[in-house]
Amino acid sequence: MMLVKARAILSAALLFKFDGNAFLFHYSATAVSTSNLLVKYFINSLGFSKEEAISSSAKVTRNISFKNADLALNFLKQTGFNDTNLKILVSKSPDLLFYDVERTLKPKLQCLSELGLSGPDLVKLLLRDWTLVNRGLHSHIKPLLNRLRNVLGSDENVVKVIKKTSWLISHNNHGTMEANLNLLRSFGCSNDKIKNTVIRNTHLLKISTKKLEKMLHRVEKEVGVSPDSARFLHIVVVLTCCNQKNVETKLGIFKSFGWSDSDTLTMLQKLPCCVGLSEAKIRTALTFLMKELGYESIYIASRPSLLAYSLEKRLIPRYEIWKLVNEKYLIKSRQEFYTVMTWSESKFLEKYVLPVKAELPDLYDLYIKRIGK
Repeated sequence: MMLVKARAILSAALLFKFDGNAFLFHYSATAVSTSNLLVKYFINSLGFSKEEAISSSAKVTRNISFKNADLALNFLKQTGFNDTNLKILVSKSPDLLFYDVERTLKPKLQCLSELGLSGPDLVKLLLRDWTLVNRGLHSHIKPLLNRLRNVLGSDENVVKVIKKTSWLISHNNHGTMEANLNLLRSFGCSNDKIKNTVIRNTHLLKISTKKLEKMLHRVEKEVGVSPDSARFLHIVVVLTCCNQKNVETKLGIFKSFGWSDSDTLTMLQKLPCCVGLSEAKIRTALTFLMKELGYESIYIASRPSLLAYSLEKRLIPRYEIWKLVNEKYLIKSRQEFYTVMTWSESKFLEKYVLPVKAELPDLYDLYIKRIGK
């Protein structure tokens, strides 16, 4: 009896093993066949090299329908994609070819087209962030566009912002956006100020609300700029975009040159983007302006654009002309250093360079060469 049972168990095991292996073989053969067909499709329909086709086919996660892929390619071409665009898009996300055109691709792209994003603009948007196609039309895309429209005031402004910030549509945290907008309003920032700030920089819509609140308090209390000021949100944006540790390091450089807290606050109030300059740029500018030219920190803090100008193409070559012309009294109307530095190139040439060309031809040629004219 036990022998019979053992034979039965062994037979069942052999049968299971055979059936299992047969299934695995069949599945494997089918997968290989489909993969080969997909590779051939990418080569024949999109002009991929064999290596490109193999790489892209490995990224496909959706059910494959070559009929659907043909429909998707035709639709994308009608939308404005050329052959080069399509290769780039499919290389990034080959799954897009297997979305249902009528139910998924067409409604979402049509929604963006009706907003004002069409033709080359829509192509650029998808090439930068194709993941927006994964977002629900009614659960995500349309509610987001409505929120942006309420903040920015018009479809034109919404389009302007989306074109600059492609990730905005696919960004999946509406709650943060809403909380940040409410926080800005609670600080007394008007809708117009919020609108103008967001148009220039959408960063405020996605940073954590806790971080934004901390920075709002800091700008108001430590930097000493009221939310009523036109520069308030500008300073907030600059400081939230910068790594806090890097900001502290850069402020430390100013202190090493003898700047007081009052000096740095004056600079931040007038031109907050100075903390976005590289450490090397800050050091070289301060060395030139303070150690070589002898200007005090309060002078530079009150005229912080001096720090942002190119040392090689503006400050040094203009200073040399300005100093020599003034020393030799070659021009009757003598201008202050900062004023001369802020002039446009054409105005500086007209006022300080061309009038002395005859007397100082070598200096003129050197200046033109130095600024790359």
